[in-house]
Amino acid sequence: MSFWDGFYSFGVKLLKIIYLNFLWLFFSAIGLFVFGLFPATIALFTITRQLLLDIEKPITQTFWEVYKNEWLKGNGYAVISYIILFILAIDFYAIYTFESLSILLIPTFIIAFIIFGTLFFFFPVYVHFDLAFFAMIKQAFLFTITSPFTVVLNVLSIIFIYFVFNIMPGAIPLFIGSVLSLLIMKFSLRSFKKIEQRKLSEAVSV
Repeated sequence: MSFWDGFYSFGVKLLKIIYLNFLWLFFSAIGLFVFGLFPATIALFTITRQLLLDIEKPITQTFWEVYKNEWLKGNGYAVISYIILFILAIDFYAIYTFESLSILLIPTFIIAFIIFGTLFFFFPVYVHFDLAFFAMIKQAFLFTITSPFTVVLNVLSIIFIYFVFNIMPGAIPLFIGSVLSLLIMKFSLRSFKKIEQRKLSEAVSV
């Protein structure tokens, strides 16, 4: 591949990332973010997975179909997530407000790590596996427990992107959702592959 071929390929991928981020923001806004965020993020991760696995499908059509088909189910997960995050926020508020509850700070941080880790894995699990409603949550939770390093990588990615966007705030509406989804999906696919290989080796040894 020549320099110009590589440059062209990079430019095409960059435009796809920008366009994908626009779709994510637009369809999230259609659902007033509260009801649009989860279906749009599921569609975002669907396309991201396809890009990482070199699956060629029309982006706009695929995004719309996933958003439409997963709207109800996605918002079911959204309601569960909003309730859990609201309770977690109340717990942290109570701990920082009442000194007598400070002993609960470390256990609450551990619970928060598991919750956010499960949330990080949820969307990759959703688009990669075909599971029942609660089995999806269980599988995301199990990946969090068995692959904590991946959760740490996701957190570090968010911190890195936060500092980058602090330097270049104009890039936020262009990249924030799609870049995060690319990183989280890439790390998750690596974890999926490792666990599948481990299961395969265990089956062979038996």
